[in-house]
Amino acid sequence: MRDHLTVILLAYMNVWPGWHYKDDFLAGKFKKEVYFERFQKFMLYKMKSTVQGTYASAMKGLENQVVNSTKFNTPIKSDPEFSPYAISIQCPPVMLNTIVFSNVGEDVIMKQHLGSEWEDLSTTQLLNWPHVEVTFRTQDICFVRRQATEFVRYLNFLPHESNKTSQSIIEHVETLRSYGRQKNCYSYNFLEEYMKVYMEALKSTTRVGGQKLEEIQTILSQFLEDVRYIDVNNSIATNTVVLFRLSPLPFIRNKKLVRNNDREGDEARVGYCEIITPKIELVLLYFRAEQKDTPVLSFEYTDTIKASQNASTILPHISYKCTYCRQEYIGQNSKKTMFDHMKNEHKMEQHVRCTLCKKQFDVLNLAACRWKHKCHQ
Repeated sequence: MRDHLTVILLAYMNVWPGWHYKDDFLAGKFKKEVYFERFQKFMLYKMKSTVQGTYASAMKGLENQVVNSTKFNTPIKSDPEFSPYAISIQCPPVMLNTIVFSNVGEDVIMKQHLGSEWEDLSTTQLLNWPHVEVTFRTQDICFVRRQATEFVRYLNFLPHESNKTSQSIIEHVETLRSYGRQKNCYSYNFLEEYMKVYMEALKSTTRVGGQKLEEIQTILSQFLEDVRYIDVNNSIATNTVVLFRLSPLPFIRNKKLVRNNDREGDEARVGYCEIITPKIELVLLYFRAEQKDTPVLSFEYTDTIKASQNASTILPHISYKCTYCRQEYIGQNSKKTMFDHMKNEHKMEQHVRCTLCKKQFDVLNLAACRWKHKCHQ
């Protein structure tokens, strides 16, 4: 609240009705003391109302927080299948997809197996691969798209069961502090038409190669597909972070070491289970395209691109980030350096199984189609 008081004070100063009589005051029709006293009373009333109203809202929020905490922080139930404690294992990303557990007597042993070899990823696959974040920025538009897939890992004896729900695909919405930027809302159709004009402008120059054009087109297409998919009045607002699921059900990966000499009736083998929920976190930081008054749809910046030979003016800023390792890659080869990081520091994702139809899928194929398959449609 303290950080915003100055802004609130200036806002109320600007809307004081007494400014309408400023000319009369300057002409000497009002005494200075009387004029200032009215202004002071107005400001005191507004600031008092603001502080008291915010305090009441904050207290209500705290009360709700206490109620929600009481509602969700329930005691751990006694369950013979699960331990009442968690084990934290710190390991480099290269081990994430190569560890497996086994039980020998009363001991649980962690082992590592060889991971799958990497295959080349298309731009679409890279953008939908776990832990990959991309930032796209030009003079007109800036957005950040983070692959925020959630992993829940635990040891078990029984396979995971899951039921399809009708919950909203949107899990969380947060408004960012604008820092002077006004929050605006833009329709999917307008953004789509703008990006068509923008891509036509890029294709009209000789400064953008075919691979870079494909990368830009794919990033913009994935952004538009996100806006269409979340379906918030077929639009998106600036300065708003939206976290949403890409599938109504999670996927699962079960690993269990079974020996050749295992017999029926032997002690059950412990399994290593991963519950994988594909998610995207999207935020449109700004969109300030200036449309020109012409018979054919055009914009100030896209016309600048057509007339320019300067690569820094034409090409967008595209950066990638591994959110697991917190490594960011910038420059015109940022896509390649991001993929090189994945190959060198991570292991290829292994197959997953849908918890509804029980079919097994290659993560390469799922990433290529935004983690969709027929059972989810």
